[in-house]
Amino acid sequence: MLNRLLTALYVLFCFEAGVCLLVLPWVSKLWSDNFFVDHYVWVSSLSRNYFVRGAVSGVGLVDIWLAFYEILLWLRRRRGTVKVNHSVKADQP
Repeated sequence: MLNRLLTALYVLFCFEAGVCLLVLPWVSKLWSDNFFVDHYVWVSSLSRNYFVRGAVSGVGLVDIWLAFYEILLWLRRRRGTVKVNHSVKADQP
């Protein structure tokens, strides 16, 4: 029961963080108008760089992919197609 809840929370977190990282660099005023951009020149130049925005969006895509992968893995475990071996075997002489 707890494992399902933690998996669901992890999937939800990964998906939400991924969507935020994918969208915020391109459409948000938060990305270009905040304390750090106003007070640090190097942060301002990084936030305006399209390569940095693309890299952050790429991390968002990876996060979304991870959420879908975890859902797929959870469904496979429920069906029994993936066996998880938790036993530790002792070294054999």
